[in-house]
Amino acid sequence: MPKHPPRDPLPGNDGRWFLELVGVVEPSLESTDTYATLEGLVPPPAPDDTATITAAAGAAAVKGALVDDSAPNGEYVPLGTETPAGTPQRRRWPWVALAILAITVVGVVASGAYLLPRSADEEAARLASQYRSTLTNMRNELPATQLALGSLTDPAAVDEDVAAVPTAIARLNSASGLTASEATAPLPETLPLVPRTAFDALKPTRSTMTILGATGRDLAGRIGVAYTYRTTMGSLFAVDVLPNSASGTAVTELSLALATDLADTGRLVADLPPDASFIEVRDAAVSASERYATWQLEYLEALRAKDADRAAQLIAERGAALAALDEILGRALIGVRTELDPLVVELAGELEAAIVVVPG
Repeated sequence: MPKHPPRDPLPGNDGRWFLELVGVVEPSLESTDTYATLEGLVPPPAPDDTATITAAAGAAAVKGALVDDSAPNGEYVPLGTETPAGTPQRRRWPWVALAILAITVVGVVASGAYLLPRSADEEAARLASQYRSTLTNMRNELPATQLALGSLTDPAAVDEDVAAVPTAIARLNSASGLTASEATAPLPETLPLVPRTAFDALKPTRSTMTILGATGRDLAGRIGVAYTYRTTMGSLFAVDVLPNSASGTAVTELSLALATDLADTGRLVADLPPDASFIEVRDAAVSASERYATWQLEYLEALRAKDADRAAQLIAERGAALAALDEILGRALIGVRTELDPLVVELAGELEAAIVVVPG
């Protein structure tokens, strides 16, 4: 078996008791003798009062003033809190927290009661300013609209003036559409109990804007129809070189040009928009287009037969039909101007009146 290294004997277990028993060594002191020896010792001097107070204060500092040793039953009591005899001390910090929470809630509610109506009023004021600006922009488009209407309905107007009409129509239509869309857009939502007086005050203006926007778009559409008729009628029967006589090759080329023109004329007439002011013009164009198909056959036959008189009669007939179309168109355009010009002026007045009464 392995040997363990020798270990020191445990205190009091060194075998002395055996040696004392057999008389080899002197016996040790008895317990009473040990007590007498201890009584003869001189105690050290007692600390003064200052040291005692300092030690007590240090102990209190170590405790961090968290526990009051005088509390009954060892209960936790913050120092500085007086506790009636026999009454357990309650924790007061939850009530302080609840009081702070209540003050916070009251502050938030009071702030909301002040700020939310103010925010609604500010948003209503912003919308009112926007409505006023939109109405003003629409009003400012009407002078150009009136000039475009005058150029469009003037038979002596140059092509450049007529070509500028679509731009004026598009601008009026865009401004009118914006007026109508803003008037029909939903008003902002508000929290319950927040007054909506400022938003309600905008409703009359919104109703007026809806009507004025629709009126402006209708006006732009009517002028657009007039532009379509004027430009379309000038594109009908485009072949304008018609000889009384022609060779075989020239007749073949003229036949191809007339056939192409007939197809284009029929398509343009079919695309004319229906409008009460241009019913007579459209009917005349349809009749002229239908006659154009048979007229071509008669005219080409006269050329092939070298019948110059018959060819001249047919050319005169075509010229008279075109002149009749121009006259009918001119009357219709004058009627449109007579009808629409007062509407432009009336719309301008209504827009100005609406701008004045916008709230704010």
